[in-house]
Amino acid sequence: MSSSSGGSKYPPTIADGRFEITVKLGAGCFGEVYRAVDAQTKDEVAIKIERVNASSPQLERESAMLSALAQPALPQGFPKILHFGRDGKFLCMVLELLGKTIEDYVQLCNGHLAARSVALAAEQALLRVEYLHSKGIVHRDIKPENLMFGTGSRQHHLYLIDFGLSKRYYDRRHIRMNTNLSLTGTARYASINAHRGAEQSRRDDLEALGHMFLYLLRGSLPWSGLNAKDREEKFRKIQEVKERTPLSDLCLGYPDAFERYLRYCRTLGFRQRPDYAMLRGLFSELRGSISQQEDCQLQDHEFEWNAGKELDGLEPLAPAPCLAQPDDGEASHLPRAFRCFCGL
Repeated sequence: MSSSSGGSKYPPTIADGRFEITVKLGAGCFGEVYRAVDAQTKDEVAIKIERVNASSPQLERESAMLSALAQPALPQGFPKILHFGRDGKFLCMVLELLGKTIEDYVQLCNGHLAARSVALAAEQALLRVEYLHSKGIVHRDIKPENLMFGTGSRQHHLYLIDFGLSKRYYDRRHIRMNTNLSLTGTARYASINAHRGAEQSRRDDLEALGHMFLYLLRGSLPWSGLNAKDREEKFRKIQEVKERTPLSDLCLGYPDAFERYLRYCRTLGFRQRPDYAMLRGLFSELRGSISQQEDCQLQDHEFEWNAGKELDGLEPLAPAPCLAQPDDGEASHLPRAFRCFCGL
């Protein structure tokens, strides 16, 4: 199998022949993704391949992040890494094969999703991000393409993927606020503070999730599709529209959980510990309200694309764990007003 990247060939098999590449699935700034077969288990897997001399290497960072997330045990909603290593001129990472992204379902559902589907996805997405943050890591590229559903008995499990831009925000202490930084991530969903050049922390992942939720509901955002002569101008225009669009307008016509969510996220301080349970509760309440309206308890798998399907043998979602954040017990997690009052 050949690659158009630099005229070099990717190996048809990797890891001493264990994984045989079958078809290309996609590409990104890091390299390319292939479907392959595990000769030992006969299971299909996904392989991410990046040139060793890539200008912006990401796979080694992603492998390290996934290894950290798997300690002491890999929780639901994160892909299992099966192999990582060098094969000739390439770095190769083998992961369990997942299903469709949320973006795929947006396109399958006439360009937007119903509030019930977004509420179900939001509950899981927040659990994934909370776990990531509990490991001292921020994602920095939250978008629909980086949230995928599983397959088979886990087809209703939402996975957070692609940690190539992830970064530690906490290692014995919280990182400092840097400014005048270039935007990292996807401009459509990025937080306003990220646009302004501020170092990203937990609040920025959460705000990006909020922008994504509104995209899923609306099918577009007020700052989508802006004309610009170059990347810099485009980012500046997106920032300007984000800053001047009132949340009441952005969320008009949708359940108030989404506006309350974004309003909270935009008031978080750089080091402030988010109240994840409260944020999840907003969507749990919305789920309960939808269940009441439909006179039927909304189940974890009842996304709109599953309507009318008989789904047997599904693996239940794990209950929300009680996770400690790395700064629990420090003054930095207290609300800003309280810290100011106490002179912190």
